[in-house]
Amino acid sequence: MANLSSVNFLFTTPIGILEPMLSKPTIDIIIPSFNGKYLLEKHLPQVMANSDHLGEVIVIDNGSTDDTISWLNTHFPSVKIVKNSTNLGFTKPINQGVAISHSDYFVLLNNDVHPEKGYLTNVLKYFTDEKVFAVSFNETSASWPVLVHKGKIQFTEGKDKTLPVFSGWASGGSAIYSRKIWDKIGGFNEIYAPYYWEDIDVGYRAWKLGYKVIWDPHSIVYHEHESTSKKVNQGYVSLIKQRNELLFNWINITDQNLKSSHLKWLITHTVTHPGYLKVVVAALIRFVLQSKPIKFIRTDKEVLSLVNKQIK
Repeated sequence: MANLSSVNFLFTTPIGILEPMLSKPTIDIIIPSFNGKYLLEKHLPQVMANSDHLGEVIVIDNGSTDDTISWLNTHFPSVKIVKNSTNLGFTKPINQGVAISHSDYFVLLNNDVHPEKGYLTNVLKYFTDEKVFAVSFNETSASWPVLVHKGKIQFTEGKDKTLPVFSGWASGGSAIYSRKIWDKIGGFNEIYAPYYWEDIDVGYRAWKLGYKVIWDPHSIVYHEHESTSKKVNQGYVSLIKQRNELLFNWINITDQNLKSSHLKWLITHTVTHPGYLKVVVAALIRFVLQSKPIKFIRTDKEVLSLVNKQIK
């Protein structure tokens, strides 16, 4: 098991001593967008102005029909654009963006997010620990996830936002990732396409493969929640969310007691909510056809004992 004390070291060592270890890091920013010109107009200028160590900004356009591309070419010609002919959602487009990025670290931002000045300055020190996979930013309208297993992995929001936290995962819409570790563990699992639970999966998977994820209170971003998913049929979105929740549990949870607990929950919930059978069938089809076994290093109980803890 990886030694967690190395992260505690970061809080007792002057930042000036750490800076030579992170000489001139490069950070790309990856933003997926679908008919989001009005959001990019609102948020992209602040992203560009407030991001230190900025390498490239990469926008993955999912077949927009609102002149997003021509607007970017006119106002932000330095932005690199990936053009998809149709709306591929979130999971695959992020993998597309990372594939053409070559930076040491990359930031994933939703197109309805903008950061405060200096939001990246504080997080770089965490990566002096080679086991840190990702650092999630502090969204003013949300908090870090408290991760528990009650028949399935569930989460609520942490109450105390004053200290950094070992987090179950980093938000796919506002976090910075280590490219080296991302490439090693395989990035987003496209079994979750088009969207939802892929960021939870990659974070939890990172923990089970011996890495760490942190939530930082000092890296402030504003998420306006003008979500692209609201433009899609909400019945379909609900089905995908529930399907992917099951896929996450079936792929990642390997502890036999937790699996037994999940099976009992699944049977009870399906019997009392007959419409849920549609979700189970959708998840089963994708699980059988696309899931691949993963050789984990940590157990679920080990992970659950490590996350949700403040770093003092």
